[in-house]
Amino acid sequence: MNDHVNSSPTTFLGRVAARLVPDVDERLWNRSRNREMSELVRGTLAAGPLPVTKGLTDRRAHVVVVPMNGPESDNFRVAGGNFFFEIAQAAREYAGAEKVSVFVVGPGESPASWHRRLAHHLYEVRATHLIAQVEKDPAGNAEWTWDALWAELLPIWDGVFLGTMFDSGFRWLTIPVGRLAKMSDRFVLVDICMPMDGSMVKGRPEVGPVNMPVSAATLAAIDQAAAGLTKVHDVTFIGAMYPYRVALIEQLEAAGLRVIVNPHRTDTARDFESSRANQPTYQDYMVALAQSHMTINFSQSSAGPIQQLKTRILEASSMGCLVLTDDVDRTERFWVKGVEYDYFANTDELPALVASWLADPERLARGQEAAKARARAINSSSFWGGIDAGLARRGLPVIGAAGSLG
Repeated sequence: MNDHVNSSPTTFLGRVAARLVPDVDERLWNRSRNREMSELVRGTLAAGPLPVTKGLTDRRAHVVVVPMNGPESDNFRVAGGNFFFEIAQAAREYAGAEKVSVFVVGPGESPASWHRRLAHHLYEVRATHLIAQVEKDPAGNAEWTWDALWAELLPIWDGVFLGTMFDSGFRWLTIPVGRLAKMSDRFVLVDICMPMDGSMVKGRPEVGPVNMPVSAATLAAIDQAAAGLTKVHDVTFIGAMYPYRVALIEQLEAAGLRVIVNPHRTDTARDFESSRANQPTYQDYMVALAQSHMTINFSQSSAGPIQQLKTRILEASSMGCLVLTDDVDRTERFWVKGVEYDYFANTDELPALVASWLADPERLARGQEAAKARARAINSSSFWGGIDAGLARRGLPVIGAAGSLG
């Protein structure tokens, strides 16, 4: 997909064109993509018509989850750290198991094959909603073909396509997703990082940011693993060591604040490459949070100086670990600042902030318990309830909580 970024102007004439028409690279890519999409659609329909799931009167809400990496992956299980396992399991907990099914795309499976199979699955389960990560095709398949799938489904299916994004700070990830939104108002963007209203179609509400869910089933397994353990770290940082984060940690240590970096690792990982290699398990990560009084969250996106809502907020809070974060208009949408988490504007403020919490153990314990209670109350409903609220704003059918007719 991103090969088309090479159409970005680099010649003198191209640079002149870009100044006159700032989105010329996007227009050129879309023109080329229209041809590619048409070829993909023809390839899928060459095997015959797809089943029609429009206007059926015997349908109740049913969401089909298409995981990026499904049951063929070792981590597609309770406490495995697989985002789409958690999305599917949280859907069952929020809406009821009868409203949820999982559709698996095989590694290397051709678009014509999995598009047809998915259309048949939507028909068989009388699906009303489809959710998938739309930044790339599932199962590690190299192509991006969501626009072709959507073009194939629109004439024969009247459901809602929920397209999740994890990295909307990257322009050349949002541009293809914008195609899906412009093809139909039955496409709804679900963003776990940032507010995206009006980003796809001017004036059109989208969903987000919403907390990536951590299912009750996973939390129960983590609780069992952490049972009997005590808090041994005053303040930690747990996550990928992007260069800007390395610099910030070094500044804190120079200011006299001892930060335990990735205590769940058996090796020392002080740069990005080493912090992404030989990764401990998700359970190890969550137990490390459970053993931390406080943890630092740096909210900047890997795409640059863009603040995101990080899943770490929900994960840490759910383990009774107080989060110290630098984000504005992200965490405060869900937690109470100064009570259930705390804020620092820059690293210079962190030593005094940490010291103030450690100096009042009773306040710290209250904050940890309040954060945990909040996280456990929204661990599934923030994501799926946020989607339902967004669907209602758009006048689209909702999925509905367990026991509802949605």
